[in-house]
Amino acid sequence: MATSELKAWAKENFKGLETCTIPSFTRDLTELDEEGIRWDVQQSIKHGFFSTLCACEIGLTFEEAKRFVEIVADEAKDKILVSTTLMFNSFDQIKEMLQYAKKVGCHNGLLFYPPNYFPQTEDDLFQATKELCDASDLGIVLYTTHKLNFERLYPSGFSPELLSRMADIDTVVGLKIGSNDFAYISECFQKCGDRILVNSPIAGLAPMLHKAYGQQWIGAAVYEMYQSPEKPYLVDYFNLILQGETEKAMGIMRRLTPAVGIFESQLMPTILLGAYHWLLLKYYQWLVGGNGGCLRHPVLRTYGQQLQAARMAITMLGITPREPDEEFFIGRMNYAKMKK
Repeated sequence: MATSELKAWAKENFKGLETCTIPSFTRDLTELDEEGIRWDVQQSIKHGFFSTLCACEIGLTFEEAKRFVEIVADEAKDKILVSTTLMFNSFDQIKEMLQYAKKVGCHNGLLFYPPNYFPQTEDDLFQATKELCDASDLGIVLYTTHKLNFERLYPSGFSPELLSRMADIDTVVGLKIGSNDFAYISECFQKCGDRILVNSPIAGLAPMLHKAYGQQWIGAAVYEMYQSPEKPYLVDYFNLILQGETEKAMGIMRRLTPAVGIFESQLMPTILLGAYHWLLLKYYQWLVGGNGGCLRHPVLRTYGQQLQAARMAITMLGITPREPDEEFFIGRMNYAKMKK
């Protein structure tokens, strides 16, 4: 696909919710669990998500990250789009993954920068971004987040003017706004929404943002915490918004509200620190049918009260959570083999 066609292709295909595929490992955590990874991709399809993001930053070597992306893309084929995080230790690795992801069938990448990258000016940041984008014809989604530590350049990390310049890059197709500053969110839509697909992952804002700016996708997060394949509440909620059925959509959101409070109280402390509680997020996915399984160090621990609260939240949604927790810590596919 020519880079000039990427923006139009994204506008046609980025519709709905994007989830995350978290790596699964063998029981001894020494290798990727290909069967478990494929199972999770199949679950993402059953949930009704339009895309899944390969979370490559979770305990993988660079070569394992490439293999992980390849497995997900192979299992997804034409049934669900695949994106990948571009969170690696060097610009060279990011460029290599861009090219490899395109080769194996990924559709776009969520752009990060090396952890030691320290731009002095917005122009430095723009030039580095353009160089990365020019390294491949894979679609790029920009991400404004405090995790990148660019607030010295602008209070929200990326000024709307800088984002507008980046939106003109041929391969940039989208923008995920990692901020709850409503004024900033609005400004990003106004500055960039005419050229790229802007979204806020705050699901509660979707009715307003769709009506005001035409938001047509939400990406990417572990939205399984609010639904199961049999009861795809959040997918239905957003699809109703896209169809103009806002009242029906809000009826679903009101049902989700108590569970939203529980999950946000569990996740917000780590998000504010610039991290995600990936093991807990994988537990949420397992509760509604995912593979589960422990992650490699460094990993945050989960505690009994957290698991019980998550179970309660899922039960409040009318979904029966999976049993037993022992299976989660081993992994569904590994557990089945162990029990044979």
